Amino acid sequence: MRTPGLFVRGIGVRVADRVPVEDAVAAGWYDADEAEATGFVSIAIAGDESAPDLALSAARTALGRAGVPGRSLSHLFHIDVYHSGPEGWCPYAYLQRNLDAADVFATGIRQGCNGMFGALLLADAALRVVPTDRSALLVAADNFGGSPLLDRWRCNPGLVMADGAGALVLSREAGFAEILSVSSVTLAELEGLHRGDTPLFPPDMTLGQRLDFGARFAEFASSGGFGTNSGLRFVQQFGALVDQLLDEAGIKLDEVDRVLFNHAGRELVEDRLGPLDVPLTRTTWEYGSTIGHVGAADQVIGFDHLLDTGVAVPGTHLLLLGVGPGVNIAGAVVRVLAAPPWAP
Repeated sequence: MRTPGLFVRGIGVRVADRVPVEDAVAAGWYDADEAEATGFVSIAIAGDESAPDLALSAARTALGRAGVPGRSLSHLFHIDVYHSGPEGWCPYAYLQRNLDAADVFATGIRQGCNGMFGALLLADAALRVVPTDRSALLVAADNFGGSPLLDRWRCNPGLVMADGAGALVLSREAGFAEILSVSSVTLAELEGLHRGDTPLFPPDMTLGQRLDFGARFAEFASSGGFGTNSGLRFVQQFGALVDQLLDEAGIKLDEVDRVLFNHAGRELVEDRLGPLDVPLTRTTWEYGSTIGHVGAADQVIGFDHLLDTGVAVPGTHLLLLGVGPGVNIAGAVVRVLAAPPWAP
């Protein structure tokens, strides 16, 4: 989907303190062979700092950089992957109260690791029907610690779950970057991959069952869930989505300066991006390997890093991609128009 006139006016991140992977291996939290295969250097772990407080920190930075007070927002989209607070409570209301945004339309998005892309599409539509001086805040945050039902080091093969947040302020008024296209595709025949043999009711969390995607993947495979063409279908759909995004943005793949993908392990990233023939040096993998997989915030965190380090300069094109449960593949193309006002 083309998204002309959708500008980024502010960006903010909050990355928790990092624990060296070698310390995690020494403590017995993480397997040494897995650490070598993934290539993670350190993982961001927030301790008892809540996900909503991580979100609030990133949101304040993004709003401050954009010069947009919370009360002037038209929309607020809060994205999370895991539980963000008391059951039955809405974290977006916490942000509204603390950002003086009580009259803003706010809602939560639960779309796995691709929630930020869903929010981009919703924000694009929302900002078309409000005055041009209004803005939308998108913030993704998670803290995967504190629960005996999730082991951040072992719950998802090829990944380590990390804590942090990323926020964007979008507007129809000119900003330092423009979102040129956003799209997604779902391979619904692989819906059961992240479910395995787990019953839909009652929810396993209410029964005190641990989250183990590795076990679910194995259950899905053993039940014949992978068809003979599943791998080919994934590669074809992944490539088709990238072609669509680039075509709608009006650029070619060799004009993309950096690819921002989920902060997964080296082997997983190389496997996913292999068909694009994009080397890791053209991605943000090296930086992501010092943080871990921060749910739906990875691509925003990578974007902020490229701005801070002077890699994303005016004229730079960024291709943001993600794969999540569904199986859903999503992406966006961003063009940097100017150095942000806060740039060093």
